[in-house]
Amino acid sequence: MVAGIRLRRMAGRTSFTPGYLSLVETGQRPVTATVLEAYRSVLCDPVLGLDAVDLERLGSTVGHPSSAGRAGLADLTVVLERTRHLEDVAGAASVVQLVRGMDTTARTLARHRAGGSASASLASEVACYRGWLEQTTNRGHLADRILGDAVKLAEDGDDPSQLAHARSFRADTARHNGDLRRAVDLTESAIAVTRAHPILGVYDRFQRAELLALQGDRRRAARALKHADAAAAATEGIDLPSFGYWYTPGFWGLERGIVLAAMGNMADAIREAEDGYAALPDGHKGTDWARSMLTQIDPEMSTGATT
Repeated sequence: MVAGIRLRRMAGRTSFTPGYLSLVETGQRPVTATVLEAYRSVLCDPVLGLDAVDLERLGSTVGHPSSAGRAGLADLTVVLERTRHLEDVAGAASVVQLVRGMDTTARTLARHRAGGSASASLASEVACYRGWLEQTTNRGHLADRILGDAVKLAEDGDDPSQLAHARSFRADTARHNGDLRRAVDLTESAIAVTRAHPILGVYDRFQRAELLALQGDRRRAARALKHADAAAAATEGIDLPSFGYWYTPGFWGLERGIVLAAMGNMADAIREAEDGYAALPDGHKGTDWARSMLTQIDPEMSTGATT
């Protein structure tokens, strides 16, 4: 897929078969001028929001990474951002294969230092997103490995925000894999990163509160929840990064509900979650991740979550 458009749909809007397009998108067939023009006609549609992408340049970036520059990185960044928003509509399973391909491309650009250190930073961001998708689609051990790579790439790119984000996502994966002690250590290491975007520290503090609650330490969990609430209040109204656009007040309400549920305070947890969900932007309601958060609090809550 490109931009989350299923191959059969893309084939139906071009003259190519799904099988051939699959070979092109996985690098087993060349990206010809004819293929690029066909994709341009589909993707450069204002409705999809990809009209800012130069597909010929993007094709050159993929085919000749050693000569790619910042413009090529910018094109890949646009596709990444649109894919994230498409995932909100179509679900993680619909975009994971695309992001695997993007991960391969981004790592190649990083190896060639295309566009300087920015290529390693972008590769870390893509790997972090892929790791989350792998975990969400029940590939937890693969997710941990991919997120470990994201940490190294962020270090190579000297990008504190991506470093904190990768460590944080890796902690979440450790929790899902049943290793709470490792999840706590990774969360603390994420919080310890300096010069990262402050909104990332808010999530990590909620995550720390949840992990403490899951370990049965309700007193420390309650104290950590207060710290998380204070951090959320301190960043209210701050500009969100593209790789963290979901960190809204409504999201923090859902996080608060998760922590309270882990502490055994179900009445307050459900109330906080209901208020948080209601406060989400319309485009975030009904997403896989919002439903998953509700399910984590009370499985019956997600059945009433609609867009």
